Amino acid sequence: MCAKIGPDEYLPMKRLLILLIFGLVWLAGSAASQAQEPAAGSVQQTSAVESSFGKAKVSGSGDLSSDTQELTLRLQVRNLFDSPLFLAGRGRVGQQRLIHYDLHRWGWEVGAGWALNPTTDLLATYRLDNTSLFNVSPDADPAYRDVAGLSNVGALGLGLQNDKRDDPHYATTGHRAKLSGELAVRGWGGDYNFGRLESDFATYTTPFRERAAGTLWEDLTFVEHLRLGWMENFGSTDEVPFFERYFVGGASTVRGHRGDWLSTRDVDDQFVGGEIEMINNVEARLPIFKGTFHRRLSTAAFFDVGRAYRRFSDVGDFGYGAGMGLRYVVHFWEIHGVLRADFGVNLNREDDDSSSRFHITFGSPF
Repeated sequence: MCAKIGPDEYLPMKRLLILLIFGLVWLAGSAASQAQEPAAGSVQQTSAVESSFGKAKVSGSGDLSSDTQELTLRLQVRNLFDSPLFLAGRGRVGQQRLIHYDLHRWGWEVGAGWALNPTTDLLATYRLDNTSLFNVSPDADPAYRDVAGLSNVGALGLGLQNDKRDDPHYATTGHRAKLSGELAVRGWGGDYNFGRLESDFATYTTPFRERAAGTLWEDLTFVEHLRLGWMENFGSTDEVPFFERYFVGGASTVRGHRGDWLSTRDVDDQFVGGEIEMINNVEARLPIFKGTFHRRLSTAAFFDVGRAYRRFSDVGDFGYGAGMGLRYVVHFWEIHGVLRADFGVNLNREDDDSSSRFHITFGSPF
């Protein structure tokens, strides 16, 4: 049980796993530089680092902050047996050290999919995630205390994605739409029963490419991104565990706010997450120094809206953020990704939330 596992015993193993994941991504990139050209296929979501070789694609992403460290490694192998069949896998490891608890998480996901056409994929998955919650303080919210120890989540998922972007790292036209559902059941290797539905849609347009050809504004791209999520417990599960809920606020959701600040709170204003998520992002992106950086460096102005809620009756009172940022598309051998630096201003500050925030991240959520 988790009560017998101290953080000093777990952290060395976690660091080793994190280094192993980084090493696998690096080796994949090295192998890619000597491998054949990647096979054609539909464009997938941009991650922090990405490498393709042969029919396989390896990608990695991470969240590295003062209280949270998490890394994810994904592998996809397409065109199996020269057919639309493809396989996908994911491994994740991470930890959180907060005031009221310590959390360690590790898990995996496997799936099989079918390319319905060059831009549309259907993917069925099974995931098993293990979460260890320990050092829970006596004054912690019941949402933390009730799941203390070691618990598992086993879930089947089904997702449909249509991707018509002209470039996975710096799209200027097209769209990406994804609809997914997931069902977690105790009998499938987990300890909880709940369902989840999510939709994610982003559209890209460059309206002045012809009308302002030859000027600074010809490559001005507008991005509209909408993300919605809902989950619900059922059966013998009284509520969705907090580590599966939605948390909003920070670099990938509503910039200018502290991480998770726009999420549901409970006892003593402790963040316990929500079962409903609504996020809307608008960006205007413009390449700068095109002759030097070949359109890989761009500036962005953004406006974000969103929050996480426990019930539909709570929907409203959104959090807002706006600001400016830089984007740099990294190409290192066959490894590709996006480095983002954003300065966001909190437009409706609450309590001890930050008035502004500087975010540096790898990968682009939309």
